[in-house]
Amino acid sequence: MPSMAKVKISATVDPARLERAKELAGVSSVSEVLERGLAALIEDELERIHVGGYTRDPQAGETVSAVDAGIWADLPWDEEGA
Repeated sequence: MPSMAKVKISATVDPARLERAKELAGVSSVSEVLERGLAALIEDELERIHVGGYTRDPQAGETVSAVDAGIWADLPWDEEGA
């Protein structure tokens, strides 16, 4: 990770959860746990927003990605009229 300016924060967290996070991450630094946790949170939220763009109702003029298959049953097929 490239070096960047840091900001000092104060946080109150569950001590057992903090220790478990440090253990799982293999680090002893609270700062490293928070940095990794924030990075994971940002990635998760960006993915959620991205997925949300595919699952929301389409706006006017947009292509519909999923169509109810039931509408095909009412279409006149060429094979039926031949």
